[in-house]
Amino acid sequence: MKKRTNIDQSLGDAIDRVTILTRKIFFGEDGAYKEFVYLTEGIDKLNLKLSGALLACIIRLAMMNFEVWIRENAFRKGESIDAEEVKKMMIEVRNFNSKRYENKNEINRLTEMGFREFKIQHRSR
Repeated sequence: MKKRTNIDQSLGDAIDRVTILTRKIFFGEDGAYKEFVYLTEGIDKLNLKLSGALLACIIRLAMMNFEVWIRENAFRKGESIDAEEVKKMMIEVRNFNSKRYENKNEINRLTEMGFREFKIQHRSR
């Protein structure tokens, strides 16, 4: 029988969201804190056994989100970027997001707390 989370999403999605919220809180988005607490308290209640494989997936997921954040930051700041740079950035973000889904799926597989997420292949691949 599959374990269920009390956080209304797969564990991989919850951990992914925590890594994003951590970054937002770091940059002073205080509104992110309430959701962060909700998710982390929900994860705590699961009493997960932290294996090396699970830890590695969490670290990789956080790193992918950090890389996406870096690449999208110019848009957040409203900086002017030429079309070729935008195209390059979009491809990099797409590739990082693919790695994110792989790690979220692996977290769900390792913990049996979620489902496997599938994404549509882009024409640009």
